Amino acid sequence: MYDYNRYPDPTGYFKTGDGVMLPYFSYGKADAEHTILFLNGFTCNQFNIAKVIGHLAGDFHIVTFDYRGQGLAYREAYPKVSVEAALADIDAFHAHLGRPEVLLFGYSMGCQLAVEWNYQNSQYVKGMVLLLGIYGNIFNTFLNLGIFAPLVKITHELFPFFQRFYRLAWRSAHSLPYPLRVTLGRGALLNPELVGEHELRPFLDQLADLDFEYIIRMSHAIHHHSNEGQYHKIDVPLLVISGENDLFALPIHSERVHQAVQGSWYFAIPRGTHNAILENAGDIHTWVREFLTAKNFLAAP
Repeated sequence: MYDYNRYPDPTGYFKTGDGVMLPYFSYGKADAEHTILFLNGFTCNQFNIAKVIGHLAGDFHIVTFDYRGQGLAYREAYPKVSVEAALADIDAFHAHLGRPEVLLFGYSMGCQLAVEWNYQNSQYVKGMVLLLGIYGNIFNTFLNLGIFAPLVKITHELFPFFQRFYRLAWRSAHSLPYPLRVTLGRGALLNPELVGEHELRPFLDQLADLDFEYIIRMSHAIHHHSNEGQYHKIDVPLLVISGENDLFALPIHSERVHQAVQGSWYFAIPRGTHNAILENAGDIHTWVREFLTAKNFLAAP
């Protein structure tokens, strides 16, 4: 399926608190005034955020890493898979970088992690941008249906008994012909008319390589974790962006964050899906640039 020989070369590896070595990546200007710490989404890799990072690379130093179980870190089975483990990894990465002040960006699950990490480490955060975010209990509203929260619960509980079947079903579903996978995701999760196959396929193809135990354990973890009670610690400039047609991270979740943080900015991408980070990267950059310029993180043109 996915050819990892085409994957970006990591800048290096950092050691987590429990001894795991994870790859990290640096983009843009190493001597830039501001560093962006970019937290990726669930099941995502470096290609998901490549277009947004490409737009920002001329002005910022951007650092990110592959979570355990994703990207180049997909091959290992990790004893610790949870929101808490991911947060500890973010903290270990930040320590590896020398504890710089950062602009904290998150996409999808990365928003959930960003809000929590800011809650614990707000002294290092100068500004935040939350893109198409989830903030806990996400499967209560997934696809605007109520069946997915109990489905995740049941699948998680039954995994020890049906793990071989689950893994085969996951890999088979994500090994279907590319046009069929795109058709099944059209509207609900992506708009293939706005993104090229060469940009979308690296994400879709690598899903087949991910371990289903990681998928179900992390799905269970992000659903049962919540950011409620943490928004008051966001006392820096905040931009929240949602997608009008996003059926994974419904706009109501982003609107709730915007309403909870006084003075925050909010934009909704017209017809934007959860894959808008690829499909509408230009629009996202326009809004991000306007926000960062207004908040004096970028010089006015």
